[in-house]
Formats: sequence, structure tokens, C-alpha cells
Amino acid sequence: MRKRLIIIFFLGFAVNSIGQIGSIIGKDHSNEKSFFHSNKATFSTAKLASSITKNATSDKERVFAIYKWIASNISYDNELRLSPKLQKKIYISEENVIKKVLERKMALCGGYAFLFTRLCADVGISAEVVHGFTKDYSGKVQKNMQPNHTWNAVFVNGQWQLLDITWAISYGNGNGPDDFWFLTNPADFIYTHYPESQRWTLIKNSISLTEFQKIIK
Repeated sequence: MRKRLIIIFFLGFAVNSIGQIGSIIGKDHSNEKSFFHSNKATFSTAKLASSITKNATSDKERVFAIYKWIASNISYDNELRLSPKLQKKIYISEENVIKKVLERKMALCGGYAFLFTRLCADVGISAEVVHGFTKDYSGKVQKNMQPNHTWNAVFVNGQWQLLDITWAISYGNGNGPDDFWFLTNPADFIYTHYPESQRWTLIKNSISLTEFQKIIK
């Protein structure tokens, strides 16, 4: 496991950096959380969620089916990544992001995370969007100290667990996403991801952002 994470951590990180754009809606990050929680759906994804999970017999199978469907059907949105103008049009609300992801069949990290959370909710599973920090190729957090990536936490088998669809796709291959990033052990996840809200480290003895910056695998 240690060797695997070392390889992943130093695999160019260019892919990771492009996955970190699009997690913030608007320029004022301080308003983001309250907006997300007050925003209500104006279109339904319930039929899609039902179709995706129709053969699943447990919550874990439903979560995996949703994760797999997104990873297999939603491509990484390089057009959106490279267009600030398009970002301003799409990243105006969580609702609009989800709608555009399904229309365009493409997403950035925020789009993957918001869609996953919505589809889980449609089948009665609690999931959260987690904003946070990942390191650049040098192993350092960006100096502006603003969250640069988005992933998910999901409540399954009686506990919260972590997954990162963007990284699963980025480190996958022609056979599909890298499932290492599905329900990843929090003790491994903390080497590459640090949440804005410390509770989402999901480790017993949580560490600070400063300590995260010093971690060497």
C-alpha cells in the first residue's frame, strides 16, 4: 500500500491539478456552504438513480453502482477547465452544475461530487460534498491556502467512508476507473487529501493542515 501511494503521489500530478478546478462556485468561497445547503432541486434525477441502482441489493452495491456509472459515463471536462467564461456560466449554483454535467456528459471535480451526492440522496443514502486540499507535484499545498479540490464522503455500512471520483478516473485505464479511490481507507486517504472541515479526515486522531503538509509517504 505504501509503495502504491508513493507511485500515485508522484505520477506527474498534472492530472490531479486539473481535477482541482471547478470545486468552488463563484469567487466568494465564504458564501458557498450556505448556498449549497439552501439550494433546492428544480429538476429530478430520481429516475436516473433508480435505473443505475436497479440491480443493487445493498447500500454498498447502490453506492458502487452510482460511482461506477458516473466514472463510466461522465468524462473529464477539459473545455470547462480551460474556459473561465464557461465556468462562470455553469458554476452559478450546485443545481446548475448537476444539470450541466448530465447535459454535457462532462464534469470537473465539483461536478462529479455534486452529482454523486444527488444520486445517492435519490436512493436514500446520505452523502456529502467535501472541499479540501491536495498537494502539488512537489508535495506542497498551494500557498493561497484555499481549497483546491472536491471529493465525497458517503454513509454506508453504518459509517462514513471516503471516495474521489475525479482521482479514480484520472488514475484509471482503458478497463475503467481506479477503484483504490472508492471507499479508500481514511488512513491512506489522508496522505493525499485534507478536508476543509477536519471532521472529514475520518481518522481517530485527526491531524492539522500543517501536519498534513509535512506528511511524507
